[in-house]
Amino acid sequence: MEYTLNLFADFLNKLIIFDKDCNSAIKAISNDTREHYHNEEQKWEKIRLSAEEQANDCFSEVRSITNGFQTEVNKVFSTDIDGKAGTFTRLQKCKEYLSIISSAKKSIIHQEMYQNERDDSMSQISMNVEEIIQGKIDFVDMAYRLNELSRGSKRKEIANSSAQFNRKCKIAEDLLNREIIVLRSLITQNRNELDAKYQESARKSHLDISSKWESTIESFLNTTNQFKKQKETTLEETLKVTSENTDKLKKHLDELAAAFFKKYQPQEFADEYFRLYSMEPSYKNYECYKEMPKNVHISTLDYEISALNISEYTKSFLEKYYPFMYKDNKLSIPYCASFGAEFNYLFKFNEEGRSNVVKNACDLGMRLFMMLPPGKLNFTFVDPVRLGESFAMFNRLVDVDDRTSEVINGKIWSAPADIEQKLRIMTDHISNVTQRCLQGKYDNIYEYNRVAEQNAEAYQVLMLMDFPAGLTEQSLKLLEQIVTSGPKCGVFTMIYQNESQYKKISERSYPLISNIENSFQVFHFNEDGTQIVCSGERIKDKQILWRSLLLPEQTQLDQIIAILKKGIKNADKVVISIDKIDDAESTNSTKNGIRIPIGIHGAKEIQYLTLGVGGSHHALIAGVAGSGKSSLLHTIILRTLKQYSPDELSIYLVDFKRGVEFKIYADFDLPSFKVIAIESEREFGYNILLALEREQKIRADIFKKNHVDKIEEYRENGGKMPRILVIMDEFHELFSNANDEFAKKSATIMERIVRQGRAFGVHLILASQSYSNITGVDRAVFDQMAVRIVLKCSKADANLLLDNGSAEIDQISIDDPGRAVYNSEAGNKEYNSHFRVAYIPPERHREMLQEISDDTISYRDKNKPTRILLSNIEDNMYSVFNRFTEYEPDHCSVTGRLYIGEPLSITNEMNIDLIRNDNCNLLMLGNDTEKARSMFAFAMLSICINYRVKYGKVPDKPFIYLLNCKPLDDSYFKDIPKILAKELLPEYIRYIHCGDENSVREALVGLYDDIKAADSAEETEKFFFVFGYQRAEELKSEIVLSQDEDIDHLFNLIPDADNKPQLSAKEMFQFIVKNGAKRGIHVVLWQDSYSALEQDDNNIMSYFNLKIAFDMSQEEFSRSVGVNDTSLMSENNAIYYNKARDNQKFRPYQMPDEEWLKSISNKLHKSEFTE
Repeated sequence: MEYTLNLFADFLNKLIIFDKDCNSAIKAISNDTREHYHNEEQKWEKIRLSAEEQANDCFSEVRSITNGFQTEVNKVFSTDIDGKAGTFTRLQKCKEYLSIISSAKKSIIHQEMYQNERDDSMSQISMNVEEIIQGKIDFVDMAYRLNELSRGSKRKEIANSSAQFNRKCKIAEDLLNREIIVLRSLITQNRNELDAKYQESARKSHLDISSKWESTIESFLNTTNQFKKQKETTLEETLKVTSENTDKLKKHLDELAAAFFKKYQPQEFADEYFRLYSMEPSYKNYECYKEMPKNVHISTLDYEISALNISEYTKSFLEKYYPFMYKDNKLSIPYCASFGAEFNYLFKFNEEGRSNVVKNACDLGMRLFMMLPPGKLNFTFVDPVRLGESFAMFNRLVDVDDRTSEVINGKIWSAPADIEQKLRIMTDHISNVTQRCLQGKYDNIYEYNRVAEQNAEAYQVLMLMDFPAGLTEQSLKLLEQIVTSGPKCGVFTMIYQNESQYKKISERSYPLISNIENSFQVFHFNEDGTQIVCSGERIKDKQILWRSLLLPEQTQLDQIIAILKKGIKNADKVVISIDKIDDAESTNSTKNGIRIPIGIHGAKEIQYLTLGVGGSHHALIAGVAGSGKSSLLHTIILRTLKQYSPDELSIYLVDFKRGVEFKIYADFDLPSFKVIAIESEREFGYNILLALEREQKIRADIFKKNHVDKIEEYRENGGKMPRILVIMDEFHELFSNANDEFAKKSATIMERIVRQGRAFGVHLILASQSYSNITGVDRAVFDQMAVRIVLKCSKADANLLLDNGSAEIDQISIDDPGRAVYNSEAGNKEYNSHFRVAYIPPERHREMLQEISDDTISYRDKNKPTRILLSNIEDNMYSVFNRFTEYEPDHCSVTGRLYIGEPLSITNEMNIDLIRNDNCNLLMLGNDTEKARSMFAFAMLSICINYRVKYGKVPDKPFIYLLNCKPLDDSYFKDIPKILAKELLPEYIRYIHCGDENSVREALVGLYDDIKAADSAEETEKFFFVFGYQRAEELKSEIVLSQDEDIDHLFNLIPDADNKPQLSAKEMFQFIVKNGAKRGIHVVLWQDSYSALEQDDNNIMSYFNLKIAFDMSQEEFSRSVGVNDTSLMSENNAIYYNKARDNQKFRPYQMPDEEWLKSISNKLHKSEFTE
């Protein structure tokens, strides 16, 4: 679920209905229960009245009997009382006087004295009862007198009076008490008689009452039983009805709640509520978001429910199930911008509140930037009235003319022409997304993005201030298309309509604007722009309010903008990992063609490259620098290596551009590769085409013998034959000069391969940054290459390869590498498929290549290793320099085999062997000193390696002599041959300084003596390197010296009688050149000019059967090595001449890295190899 305006309005309306239904249900059940209780009470009352009537009758009769009994008792009692009246009177008198006496005693004032002096003796005093009761003795008066006496009399007198008063009272009380006893005895003397009379009356009355009571009780019990039975029955019915009504009410309320919950599930509401608030950004510690949300919380919708007048039950219902929405008699929800059709907002305002409106718009825009990952939201701001001032704050997110400015579409647009152009581009984008992403499979961009993950399409938001100012009629029409079709394609519009601007436009535009407005949710600002109300349905005549979410205070906002700007700058480009296509359907056999996954199209559909099926046999790839072309080629290569074994597929990789993009494949043992050529020469590429044509002829012969026409049939019959995949990057270099022989021959051969290769399983993938300028290839060749993969490229190339496809390629940004169009129908635009290339992270790249190498190592053929052509030999893991520690001695049986460059032929090896043979010396001719120096370095290093492997030891003394006549003295560039001889390998090489005549003489004499010696079959061969013969004056000296003459006699021209025959340095050197090779002493010489050598020392050249020519004129090439056509020679090439075989063109190795040389030298010094 999503919190939307429609949801909130619907919730409120349904809540009103819910409240009404609940009240009706509660009222109906209450009335039914109340009526049942009333009927029950009436039944109980009827029985109660009957019982009460019986009881009243019984009580009336009992009362009558009781009254009769009381009358009889009163009669007996009255008769007895009347007979004893005098006795009662006398008794009363006695009691009265006892009371008087007691009062008199208590009236004594001095009670303490009286108590102390009273006489309790019963001394004789004349007194009787009659006197007392007749009042003849006045005890009150006596007490009075005693009190009077006590006021003034003496104590003795008081004591006597008190004693006398006390005795009189005591005697009187005694007389009266005895009289009372006598009187009471007289009164009770006929008690038994009275009791008998009373008992008889009572017995008679009791019998009458008991009789009546028994009959009444019996009747009452019947009534009571009836009442009890009725009560039990009715109570059971009542409880049943009450329970049924309670259940019925609960069920009804539950049904109403369930119906309400069905649409407004509390848990879903709560989950979404807390999900949204859990995603709220921290203003204090803001971090850019990393994942695309399904919606964004942009405001709060409020509604005061007092207007609804809902019941307490409904309020308690809200408190129980929607406490997060209901508070203080108000319902509120977080309002979300969902990335769908609802995300089109129109805010209407008046000019008076414009400042608040602009702030609201900027707050809303900034919140959207804050809530989406950098690079996944792009705004187009339109501000025609204030010329960009309204949205100026968003310029702080980007740098001018930086790629980050894409997030605001370059800048804030204000000119009508610019606005129209941007709207037109946006409609093109909508069309592109519809065809490329949605493809009729997804209803909207959110569904697509949810599946696409990293391939998610960035959302586009168009925000216009002061609408409709600045919009032409055409702009309005474009806007109508955008607001209608845009939301499902991720293009959303927020319009702030200024009513004063609206009044200025032509009435002719009103219908168009009205149509536009129909696609929006409309909101109204109040006059001062401080409150926003939602238009549309009113709930109980009350509108829903939009409450904006405020941005943080300025300091925090500045920090957030800085973080966003950094995030936008560093936003990851969309990258589809190679792992995303691991689960693609695939086969390990190429029997029926090649089918490899190369990326993702749509959301998660696998894009395959298919070759050898139908009309798809070869592919053209176009993409400018930075478009992802190299990444695509890497993916193609890696997937073919991973999917197909070397028995299924052979790969030729040729890269004509400078760089190390594909050098990584030379770092691993990958038997599937037949060739890896980096910075390839044109001739090497041409030779690959020759080799492929040769292979096609071989396969044609095989097919003919097996009576089949194509590879599928041959393999169907059980034949084993891998398909061949040729990948040429920047292949246009082959045709860089349309008029030279290379271009013409290459084009001819390529046309044959393209035409015939399908039958023989040979497939070409040609990649280039540009096709439109290739003039050396017939367009018919391209027409036969049905598969086209076009990344960002020029319009001309897009139209050439994709049948007027520039419009589609225009949708691809150069800052979004890896997006491409795949077409397998020779560019027919109906078959275009937009996809994104799967990318291989560098660390994963090496890991995967190592895994492939480990899995295919069993296919490795040591006799036919991968042919590597690299600019730096140190990068070639297959070279003798990097692998000599693995070799057996017989692998380097020829000590004088030189490895100085890569042959440009595929089929023939280039062996420069200095062996014991006449004139087997090497002459290098060419005016490129650095190239010569590099070849010298590698030649000497080759000999050292061969010696170390062959003999398994370090030599006892140097056997290589280097006369350096042109040393290099430079602080940066190094004289590598000199370093090898003097610093790294002095055990192998003796260095002779230019100008050191003594050392030159000593070397010449030694070599001369070796040749002349009788035991000239010395096993160890020797090599004399002369670098810069044009400056080797020491070797051209004609001064005659004896063979054993020392330096002290060098200038003594008068010979001694004992001296042996004398020879000049020149004569000895020529003797060595002429006779040394067959005795195992070889000369390697570099002269910078053939013409100069021919003029100065023509005879010497005849003793060099091996020559290397480079960097010379055509005439010199012709005279030195017999090459008459040098049009195919590049500046990097050289020609190896051997009298015994055809010339071979090769690319000399570049000067090696000094550190690499040190590592090689260290290995050569070890007594045993550890590798």
